[in-house]
Amino acid sequence: MAAEGEEMHRARVEKTKRHVFAYQIAGEYAEALKRTPLICWKCASAVVSVVGYTKRNGSTYRAQFRLAPSTEHEGTCPLNPTTVITAIAHGAHDLAHVDDSGVLRLTLPKDLTGLPEAPPPGDGTVPGETAGQNITTVRPLLPPLINSAAKVARFLQLHDFDEEIVNRFRVQPHGRKRPIPWGEFCYGPAPTSYARLYELRRAKTPITHPIALYGTVQRIGHEAKSGRPYAVLGADVPAGAGRFDVLLRSAFDTLIKPLGIGMHVLAVGDWDIFAKGRTPQLRLFATEHWQVAYWSLDEETGQVSEPTCPPSVTARQRVIAQTEERARRPKPPKRPAVPRRQPAPRPLGNPPAGVEPFPSPAVAPPPPLSSPPPGNALASPPPGGPVAPHEPSPAKPEEGPASAALAPPANPPRPSRPPQPETRLPPPHPRRRGLGRWFRRRK
Repeated sequence: MAAEGEEMHRARVEKTKRHVFAYQIAGEYAEALKRTPLICWKCASAVVSVVGYTKRNGSTYRAQFRLAPSTEHEGTCPLNPTTVITAIAHGAHDLAHVDDSGVLRLTLPKDLTGLPEAPPPGDGTVPGETAGQNITTVRPLLPPLINSAAKVARFLQLHDFDEEIVNRFRVQPHGRKRPIPWGEFCYGPAPTSYARLYELRRAKTPITHPIALYGTVQRIGHEAKSGRPYAVLGADVPAGAGRFDVLLRSAFDTLIKPLGIGMHVLAVGDWDIFAKGRTPQLRLFATEHWQVAYWSLDEETGQVSEPTCPPSVTARQRVIAQTEERARRPKPPKRPAVPRRQPAPRPLGNPPAGVEPFPSPAVAPPPPLSSPPPGNALASPPPGGPVAPHEPSPAKPEEGPASAALAPPANPPRPSRPPQPETRLPPPHPRRRGLGRWFRRRK
């Protein structure tokens, strides 16, 4: 028997090198494929076709290709689990280790943003990797964790996410003693895996480690208001509560524009649920370039491109995004202008409320008019006249109608103009007086 965990979803005809797929095993080519010599679609190792069947417990064993008995992949084959797992561990910057059973354990650091050191000049391969494996450091440089996770996801994709191959990878969350299966860290591409993450987020189950999601871009859409693009990784996915879509969004167009239909994407971040629209969404808003890694696969030739990521977000992009976000926020309604209440005018003679009125002093009647004293014809006596010290104060008039008429007014009159110095006119000119006399004599 062939070694476990080396199943494949495609192979090549040894003579023509033509690719054949697993779905053809159950079709009209099933009998022909049994008699046709086949080889691995990445190397020259012999493989055989296995027809799918249903087990007694009701589970289905899918049709696939397996290595021929006593056969292994070539050392430089990207499908060789032992070689690839060792290469990923060497390029993980001490974040991945291989145990005695050949299982790779990927450690999640506390800070995912730590960038690796620049690779040595040359072909860009990480020391310890084989150049023929075509697995190199992602450029622009990704953090070691995302770089290693992208390599693992791409390797599982080549094996069609075979369960036995997936079980050879574990993830060690930061602060936890026991590792978790790969499927609890990276979800997809099966709809059941998406539905499991959707139910966890809908139930608001606390998740203590970052979440990665793998998928294939099915559609590129644009938001109605802002026109920003977004990628649909899974559309109309069934779940227990209905159907939903898996979307990758971002406030920066440069993180979504490099993606195209058919590209394979690994997105890492805080996935949440948006249920305000017609169809609920399991979505991620990417804010950094290292949250998105993508690559392509040619289905005809089986050629896999190098994983890469979008360009880094610039400071100018962040300022523009913040400005647009503030502009989209609804402005609070303006309060109507309240007119200022003017204080009611108070009479000048009335005291303020709560203050006892001050009694107005009695004013003596003015003395009778008399001729001004000599020497100061223009001076006017002061109002009321001075009161002699020996004269008694005027008696207070009795209350009654007559006394009310003689009471002083509420507002006493203003003091008159103070006395001005006497102004004397100059005497007439003597010449003018003599001329007058001269003219009178002529008359």
